[in-house]
Amino acid sequence: MQFARMVLVVVLIAGAGAALAQDKRSDARLEFSSTSFGLLLGFSQGQGALEFRGQRYPFSVSGIKVATLGVTRVSALGQVYRLRDIADFPGRYYAAEGAFTVGQGGGSAVLRNEKGVMLYLQNAQQGIELTLGGGGIDIKFAESATASSPAATQGTAGR
Repeated sequence: MQFARMVLVVVLIAGAGAALAQDKRSDARLEFSSTSFGLLLGFSQGQGALEFRGQRYPFSVSGIKVATLGVTRVSALGQVYRLRDIADFPGRYYAAEGAFTVGQGGGSAVLRNEKGVMLYLQNAQQGIELTLGGGGIDIKFAESATASSPAATQGTAGR
């Protein structure tokens, strides 16, 4: 019961943050698709692209969920908030969620990384899934995106 309360509180706080963030113009847009499967622990993997300041940056996404069962294909479109430097986009994003999909479904999610970047996603799912926990996703730029873009390498020069 404590876990359920904690998940509810996190979802409410994330929803309030998303509502405030959406009052202003987004800093970037993204799209990605992934496939997830799970039996208590779930794993997802996919790829997508970020559009930021007129440039397009391909990225990969992978994640782990707890308390999940099923197999789904997800297609998501999203708005990115609090992104000032392209180097702040990659990282681990966290979310608490509950979902039930049979056949086809959809929903929204709000995720945040350790640098404060927030993603507000609208997604469509196909498959069968029951998720009662939370999890996170890791986003990494594709090697070609970071090697060819001066903006992408500029933020990582001192690291």
